[in-house]
Amino acid sequence: MGFSPDILDLYEGVNPELLDITGKFDRIILKDGALPTKTKRLIALGIIISNQCGHCVEQQFKATINAGATKEEIADLMGVVLLTSGAPALASCRDIIAEVIKDL
Repeated sequence: MGFSPDILDLYEGVNPELLDITGKFDRIILKDGALPTKTKRLIALGIIISNQCGHCVEQQFKATINAGATKEEIADLMGVVLLTSGAPALASCRDIIAEVIKDL
């Protein structure tokens, strides 16, 4: 991801083995393959926004940007989320989305 989300810092103190497994799982699944990492991160971001998890959105946004996604690619993704999940999905995360995009 390029950073450590707060929840993972909590896991590290409680169950370091779980943190290690989660990190390996992330690296294995989201590494370049038939789809590049950036594309996989964009897909993950779209799914998380659709599920309306604000805290997860912030972390995935940062990971997607760290993977090289541009403002234009993220905006295009927002259109797909709007089409497939409707306005409530975007509205539930609008403050986080606005904050992250303004920093791009």
